[in-house]
Amino acid sequence: MIIDIINKEKQKIEELEINDKIFENKNKDDLIHNIILVYQNNKHINSANTLTRAEVAGGGRKPWRQKHTGRARHGSIRSPIWKGGGVVFGPRAVKKRISFNKNDSKKVLKILFAKKIKDNNILVLDKIEISQPKTKEMVNVLKKLELLDKKVLFVIDKKDNKIYKAGNNIKNLKILLAKDLNAYEFLINDKFVFTKEAIQEIIRRIN
Repeated sequence: MIIDIINKEKQKIEELEINDKIFENKNKDDLIHNIILVYQNNKHINSANTLTRAEVAGGGRKPWRQKHTGRARHGSIRSPIWKGGGVVFGPRAVKKRISFNKNDSKKVLKILFAKKIKDNNILVLDKIEISQPKTKEMVNVLKKLELLDKKVLFVIDKKDNKIYKAGNNIKNLKILLAKDLNAYEFLINDKFVFTKEAIQEIIRRIN
């Protein structure tokens, strides 16, 4: 398959040939579903944290003697059955990361990358140049590419502080290095803008 490499004026500069084997993979909804669960779980911040009877404030002394008071027997005011006592089986702020099989991750990346190309949702620029690290510079680039109202991911091959600063205040724009691109990004963004070197790096990763 041949895709066009364009400049920021949307003028064709050259062509890039992509091996047709990339498009031969069958869609695997179960793998895609699993990878969504993995990424969402690993992004989640577990902030809820209840105190057990060992952690809650209060004395460990028996509140009253065992017998002859006419009241129920108790061993501690920190018991879960007391108001202000410890919580049994409450949520704990323990981060539980889930890993995903590397081969399956590569398969999903390949499937979603191929789908975005087929759907014409990937643009390849010869280069992304920003003269000044200002938001209006990046807005002008997005306008020329007709992407201002879309959720866009820019994938670049090397770190460029001007690009990061220019795009930092644009709500629907995210900028990533090619080495950090994962399958989940293909599911949460509408359009993708790659530099020539960045898309070549992704093709090498999935082949």
